[in-house]
Amino acid sequence: MEQKIFKTELQMAEAAAELIEETLKENPKSQICIAAGHSSVPLFRELVRRFREGRLDFSQAYFTAMDEWSGMNETIPGSCGDLLVRELLSKVNFPPEHIRLVNGKAKDPQAECEALKAHVEAHGGFGLLVLGMGMNGHLALNEPGTSFSLSFHIGKLDEVTVQVGAKYFETAPQLTGGLTMGPQEIAHSKRVILLVSGERKKEILRRLLESPITEELPASFLKSLPQAALWYDTACAPF
Repeated sequence: MEQKIFKTELQMAEAAAELIEETLKENPKSQICIAAGHSSVPLFRELVRRFREGRLDFSQAYFTAMDEWSGMNETIPGSCGDLLVRELLSKVNFPPEHIRLVNGKAKDPQAECEALKAHVEAHGGFGLLVLGMGMNGHLALNEPGTSFSLSFHIGKLDEVTVQVGAKYFETAPQLTGGLTMGPQEIAHSKRVILLVSGERKKEILRRLLESPITEELPASFLKSLPQAALWYDTACAPF
């Protein structure tokens, strides 16, 4: 797995935006997916800046979300979909019909997972997938112990994710599960980058760098993928 270290989180966001720009120049119809988390916000803001400067055009591209808390969708403040819409999708020119968010309020969550899998496949998989890593090493909502063989699925949240997830809401909801892409969507993406930043991620990054590939540390799955890269800033560099 390729590794790059950046002096600052902003420099890392700029490099990720450059990669998205290159991806869309190569294929304007690429399907893009970016994690809905605080670590993605600098990237979202850089993408919006480049769009407003006329450097980026999403008019033919597709955006598909990777996850959502159970019982929520983009109408719920603090949800994954809400963050994506607020920070990126409402500010750039993805066609509305090219945007597919995850509906955690679906009456049949399993059918929603199957529909998401079919949607991703129908648009050729992800041209670029930008992941974050949780404090417990999760990718999307693939928690420790998740099988690497899974596609979109309904997962139970680890207690660490429940505690950390509360920061997205003014009044902490009862977080128990989520609908999420699985390791197989990650594996079939054409290019994958994992962005890790901030001193708070130093210990989990150290674990990732030292760990064998194991389902107990979901982010270690990326070590098996030749198209995956790990990017991190000096604030979280453990060595």
